[in-house]
Amino acid sequence: MSKSGKCLCGDVNFTYESDPGMFLLCHCTDCQRSTGSPLASIIIVPENEFTINGSTGSYECEAKVTRSFCKNCGSQIFSKIARAPGIVAIKTGVLDQQPKIKPSLACWTKSKPKWLEIKHPENAFEENPS
Repeated sequence: MSKSGKCLCGDVNFTYESDPGMFLLCHCTDCQRSTGSPLASIIIVPENEFTINGSTGSYECEAKVTRSFCKNCGSQIFSKIARAPGIVAIKTGVLDQQPKIKPSLACWTKSKPKWLEIKHPENAFEENPS
């Protein structure tokens, strides 16, 4: 059974087939700037099981992460990471139903704002995990 999501205006929608292989929280400054939030909440799915419909734009940052968004409303939808081919990182805020699993990893915790109080998963890294 496929899972689904869409942007704020509904112009872009997507499906993916399998349950997420990972659910993570990222506090890197690129994620903070692109989401306008102190963290990005992301699930990882196989690229070959991800289908998107609608018009997206994209931006590739210096870290070689291509972030795709709705051209109409600007909602962040998914990212592709050059050093992790074959996967898609979907922002959980655009999912029709939130994951049934909890985050298993947090990264770039050293960039987390001091005012944000959050209980991270046991696997928390100051930068990217090795």
